[in-house]
Amino acid sequence: MSNTDAIRVDLGRAAEHSVGDRWIVGAVVAVAVALCVPALANLSYLWEGSQFYGHAYAIPVVAAYLAYQNRRALGASMRDLRPPKSGPLVAFGAATFGVLSLMGDAGFAVGVGIPLVLGATAFAIGGLALMRPLVLPLVFLALMVPPPRFLTYEILFRLKLFVTQSAVALMHAASVTVAAEGNRILVPGHTLFVADACSGLTSIVTLLPLACIVAYFLTHGVWRRALVIASVVPLSIAANIFRVIVTVQLVERWGIGFAQGVLHETFGLATYVIGTLAVIAVARILR
Repeated sequence: MSNTDAIRVDLGRAAEHSVGDRWIVGAVVAVAVALCVPALANLSYLWEGSQFYGHAYAIPVVAAYLAYQNRRALGASMRDLRPPKSGPLVAFGAATFGVLSLMGDAGFAVGVGIPLVLGATAFAIGGLALMRPLVLPLVFLALMVPPPRFLTYEILFRLKLFVTQSAVALMHAASVTVAAEGNRILVPGHTLFVADACSGLTSIVTLLPLACIVAYFLTHGVWRRALVIASVVPLSIAANIFRVIVTVQLVERWGIGFAQGVLHETFGLATYVIGTLAVIAVARILR
């Protein structure tokens, strides 16, 4: 056999091996996606029952787009796959966690299992080299998972108290006659309750995914992006404190009927818009 024939045989074997690898990779990815579909369906029930996660349906779509944005790095990693020895064990552990969460109907664990299964699958196929381009999409995907209810209630309770006390303290400084009892604000002739929507939690939950996108596209460097994302918490709380103060002022001047209803909902939208602009401003400054 000549050298040319030997080279052709080697190339043919390499091509067959490459095709075989692709079939294996495709089968592994298909199994991972098949595990995630019922998990997403289960997670949608949590979204429907929460007033904070109406935006969660868009998060998987945006996560897929972020992965598509890194298609060159993903393609380069796929051309030189080096699966780690521990990859199958990691993928099996993640899949077991996902299946057990589904069987136990553990909502939070089911949601966490989705990025966990997809990340473990990527690690099993190509190791850390394939994982790196997928870190941002997977972290972003985790933002669709509502925290456990007991934790949500605790955060909500603490935030409402903080917003109420802060708003009343600022109004006291401006010589406004008000008092606070828990999450109630006592205005002469009226008693106002700081509702869940005014706690700042809704703004935090809805602005976090947006802040991740803003940080990714408008800033560079880990610490700058981290600061943009972290700014969501103080900005959301400050916006809702301002919202409560304005509502109290409207009640004093125009009555409780004017301050609530459609105008109150308009304040909610305005708070979100102001928060979005503030996050973009922070990203611009840090850039």
